[in-house]
Amino acid sequence: MIKIDSDEIKIRAKKLNDNNISILPYHKIFYDFSILYSAECSINAFGNYNHFLAKDNIEPIHLVSIIQEAIGHAANLSWYFFNEGNKKKPSAINTLIKNRSIELRKKYDITEDSPLKDRRLRNMFEHFDEKLDMFLISTDAGNFYPTPQIGSIESLSIVDKPFKLLDIEKMCLVLLNEKFYFEDIAKEVYKIYKIAKNL
Repeated sequence: MIKIDSDEIKIRAKKLNDNNISILPYHKIFYDFSILYSAECSINAFGNYNHFLAKDNIEPIHLVSIIQEAIGHAANLSWYFFNEGNKKKPSAINTLIKNRSIELRKKYDITEDSPLKDRRLRNMFEHFDEKLDMFLISTDAGNFYPTPQIGSIESLSIVDKPFKLLDIEKMCLVLLNEKFYFEDIAKEVYKIYKIAKNL
């Protein structure tokens, strides 16, 4: 196999951009299968959440873990549809990434008001350890809860600092004080799943 260097990659990206091609026809199936995988994993986790929600005496850590998994896979999906590239990458590659996102949004009927566009969604799961560092060292006082909690987001205050909180009624997961309402996320993922499954 010939190793392609970074200069050649830039040349190829520019050539695609110049010809208004963001995804080569024989590459499309790779994106579709990758999207299907993340959507299916998310849908399965949402299904498990609803299954365990109906059970008595389920531990908060189990429910929170399942819904966090569902949202995490949805966050992976957001990269396919809302990716602007990275300032460290060459402009030709960033242009290719942006154009690929636009093409996939059209194909999967994803609008600009999609809940997957929320950058907090994917940012929360990227370098979670570093976000936890900042969460812990930026607060001097309060009631910290290291284990996942089930409760109401109305009870959140400056004093209470839940590591993870699930509000079942409002369908909201709080991670490090960031609120993620997941009903609309689940609907969007299911729509993507149905399209990907029928391609």
